Amino acid sequence: MLNHYKESMHDYMWRIPHGEFRVEARQIVREERFDKYAKIPVVRFFLALYFIARDDAFIRPHKPDPSKPMFYRRYLWRVHNCGQRKDGTFYTSGNAAMIVFEDSKVIYDSTVDKIPFNELKSRFGTHG
Repeated sequence: MLNHYKESMHDYMWRIPHGEFRVEARQIVREERFDKYAKIPVVRFFLALYFIARDDAFIRPHKPDPSKPMFYRRYLWRVHNCGQRKDGTFYTSGNAAMIVFEDSKVIYDSTVDKIPFNELKSRFGTHG
């Protein structure tokens, strides 16, 4: 298992320099069928570019920037301009959207659901 992890496509994506951002990837990048290509440097590079261009690998800033939209491009990368708390809740610096996940499923999305704050507070509680 350790050998598989070191030679995986997902691990290669993490090793790309990204500065004040962190690299995240969708499930397709973690599939074992792509790991055989991670051993061939040229193919691995072009496959990484493919995943980045298709937004299967994206970057998220360590601290969201309120002057930028929630999603934007930085060179070839797609940037998700929101942070993530330890409980899995995503947030923006301007509190423009709130997405609550439970068991890997979206149970509340403030961009779609219009629930008053008092009802949210009673349903999910408060942190702080």
